[in-house]
Amino acid sequence: MENESIAFHEISCEVASDKFDIIINCKSAKDIWDVLKNLYEGTKQAQYKKLTNALNEFNNFKAHAGECLEDSFKRFNLIVTKLSNVGMVRSNHETNLQFLNSLGRHWTIAKMIVQGDRKIHSLSLYKLYVELQAQESTVFKDCADFGGPLALVAQSPHSQ
Repeated sequence: MENESIAFHEISCEVASDKFDIIINCKSAKDIWDVLKNLYEGTKQAQYKKLTNALNEFNNFKAHAGECLEDSFKRFNLIVTKLSNVGMVRSNHETNLQFLNSLGRHWTIAKMIVQGDRKIHSLSLYKLYVELQAQESTVFKDCADFGGPLALVAQSPHSQ
């Protein structure tokens, strides 16, 4: 009982003042612990939803049209961090492949170079980003040289 009293006192003294009202009616250290755990980690259902959302974001990630590599990397890295925060850690290989595959088709040659190098499984996401950065100006130059999307306009013989 003395250990319970010490634990109760220690935990309740360390709780931030704005959270104290939440635990004030708890009867034991375990009650306080459970309330704080749910408050900061969420219930099992909330944790499951966070995991599901993070996995969906990871699996459905695509670079936006015209988005620079840095912005794509930052958005994707946030998703990888979310996954890590909910206990889901992907291998470097899987993370790198997902990022490469999310880049637009104008990155095809750069993707083939990186994938052919066989370092893709051991590179960190940041190191992959640095390798791609070295090719970004070439990718966008080639894209500009060949132009953007092609649109054909036909003239109706009736409009002449």
